[in-house]
Amino acid sequence: MTANVRHILLLLLVTLILNGCASMGQAMKASPSLANLGGIVTISDRWLEERYVNDESQFMRVNGYRIHYRDIGQGEPIILMHGIFSSLQTWDSWVRELSRTHRVIALDMPGYGMTGAPENPDNFDEDNIVNTVAKFVERLDLDGITLVGNSLGGFVASQYAAQYRDRVDRLALIDPFGYPQQTPFLLDLGTWFPVQFMGQWVQPPFFVTFALSTAYGDADRISDRDAYRYVHMSQREGAKPIYMETLKMVEARAENNDPLPFYRIKAPTLLMWGEDDEWVPISLAERWLADITRSALVTYPGVGHIPMEESPEATLEDFRRFLRSGLSPFSESVAGTRDKAGEEGS
Repeated sequence: MTANVRHILLLLLVTLILNGCASMGQAMKASPSLANLGGIVTISDRWLEERYVNDESQFMRVNGYRIHYRDIGQGEPIILMHGIFSSLQTWDSWVRELSRTHRVIALDMPGYGMTGAPENPDNFDEDNIVNTVAKFVERLDLDGITLVGNSLGGFVASQYAAQYRDRVDRLALIDPFGYPQQTPFLLDLGTWFPVQFMGQWVQPPFFVTFALSTAYGDADRISDRDAYRYVHMSQREGAKPIYMETLKMVEARAENNDPLPFYRIKAPTLLMWGEDDEWVPISLAERWLADITRSALVTYPGVGHIPMEESPEATLEDFRRFLRSGLSPFSESVAGTRDKAGEEGS
């Protein structure tokens, strides 16, 4: 990123702040104090637990993390993995319905939510996250799993499905991250050295709410509840350095052209993608479809990077069809036709 581009991006952000956009309003309402609004202090675990831990919450020690998760319902297991900077509440609309017929396990992914950073933050990287999730699943003694992952959670779910092929019966990937791509300008800004340096200690919540607005196809769909949650989790003790490390990790992955192991996935895989995703463009769906033999694609017009938040009813309906009937209901799509032809020829 050139110096001129950096200056333009900084000027854009300053202009948005001075103009008092909706993102700033949500950031102000979400902040418990002026110091929090400035992004220079943390929010205590006790304050967060009063709001984000409930009677359904459980904790498990794995790889130096205290994994926060909820295990609700009975039946075939479904594991839900959220994306970067999010938390298990992103799945609330899904969990409420799916737990009527399935055992639903939603976790705060390593590094985020009430799970937070590992005991040694230097351990935080891709391999550490995947390994931690694998041990978490092993401790729960689960087989015949349906895995669902959004964004970075989709990358982790795919890595798991490629490594533990016999444990995964179905895989649903919602705007998954993983293949080389041009990164969004906010990520470029976040990996610029001065921002990386200052971000270890200072992260104004406006940047969180503004980033969230770019992740939605229509920012007016962002509920205050979700916006506040993203802000609160970003100010947990230890979150700031982990968030900065995440940005570097994502940039490194986006620039990595090494082959990915997703061709090893044998579980039927449904790709679900917001057509207006500015973070991971829908054009990348073709890479996933090419590598995963039994796969199909369903898309959502006007929706961005977090469809299960922005369009919970439509995404849940499609996912439930996938649970009932596999990929066949999606055979009218190009991907579905390709999958059907592959099965007939096998």
